[in-house]
Amino acid sequence: MATIIDGKKRIPFMRGMLVHHLIERGFDHDEAYDIADSVRELVRDLGDVDKEEILELIGGFLREHHGAHQIGDLVFWERRQTMIAVDRRMGPRPFSKETLSRSLQGSGLAPDAAYHIARDIESGLIDQRRSRITHVDLQEAAAAALTERHGVSYAERYFIVRALKDMDKPLVILIGGTSGVGKTSLAVSLANVLDIPKVVGTDDIRQIMRLTLAPELMPSIHVSSYEASEVADNHDPSMDPVIAGFREQARTVAVGVRAILSRCVKENTSVIIDGVHLLPGILDLSEFADQAFVAPLCLSISDRNAFEERFQQRAAEAPERSSDKYLSHIEQILKIQDYILENTTRDDIPVIDTTTVEDLTSSAVMVVVERLQDRDEVKRALESAPFSQDLSNRRKKKKKHKGS
Repeated sequence: MATIIDGKKRIPFMRGMLVHHLIERGFDHDEAYDIADSVRELVRDLGDVDKEEILELIGGFLREHHGAHQIGDLVFWERRQTMIAVDRRMGPRPFSKETLSRSLQGSGLAPDAAYHIARDIESGLIDQRRSRITHVDLQEAAAAALTERHGVSYAERYFIVRALKDMDKPLVILIGGTSGVGKTSLAVSLANVLDIPKVVGTDDIRQIMRLTLAPELMPSIHVSSYEASEVADNHDPSMDPVIAGFREQARTVAVGVRAILSRCVKENTSVIIDGVHLLPGILDLSEFADQAFVAPLCLSISDRNAFEERFQQRAAEAPERSSDKYLSHIEQILKIQDYILENTTRDDIPVIDTTTVEDLTSSAVMVVVERLQDRDEVKRALESAPFSQDLSNRRKKKKKHKGS
């Protein structure tokens, strides 16, 4: 059996120790075992092996067979520091690659790519035998990794999302779109990625209003948006009845939406509101423009068959939401979507077609953050970032490279 000479220490080569080390570096068990077994065969007859010699031997083997993999310092016989504290203003907290991964998704990065960066940052800190890191240094490491692997724009979006938490204004995201486009699922996912504490659906607001407004007084809110025309008594004869009924319902629900927004602004609480009733022209957001970071967006489905499949899939997952009602009103739903898109486009609100994007949450994050980049507060925060000069230099190099 080979013996590793590390200064005054003599450590018997143990295959299991190398396997464990490689698994911590992201290799799967079988792969790590095969590598360790190959290394054992290489050193079996060497007797005493100097530290630098075995590191070069293992490193060469890995570079030859696994060149793209991050391998760290490879000192597998030393116990590595596994507990890392992150120093924050409110005191130290344990480092969590899951938490870092989620914050990296705020750049618009897909979950798997974000996790890989978080894992590599953790491995790097462990390899450096670091037991503490400041929150600022961790942000810089994350921004550098994002810039290196995915480009400056990802690093900028990451920092903007982090900086928003330190500003004295809430973030308000409004997700509009007709029935069945995936508004609620996106709202929950975005809340998790952007660490937003409150999610409200306009259907929930409508349900509360139903309890206080009798059907005789306000019939339109006691039915679905695509059925409102069936109970509306009076509407503009020059307007399509389906649209007129929908507008009447949206106008009523908008009162509740504004109440929610006013409370969130007063309490400085970020919120995501989703619903079909977030109709531009009826929901006036101008009064909140200086009090909050408001980012509206709209979801759509361009293909009728995709709509039908979505309703059927939703019914399979939640039997209480039968697809029959939606499918029997598909013409009304599509008509409302066309009207929403017409108004949304007119007000320059971003639209995401959910049938054409691979990762809806990542796409929505990018839309939201890019919507906020022109705000003066955000520009100042980005300019004061500890790594702003590095981002600026990388951006200039990129432009120079394109120009050449």
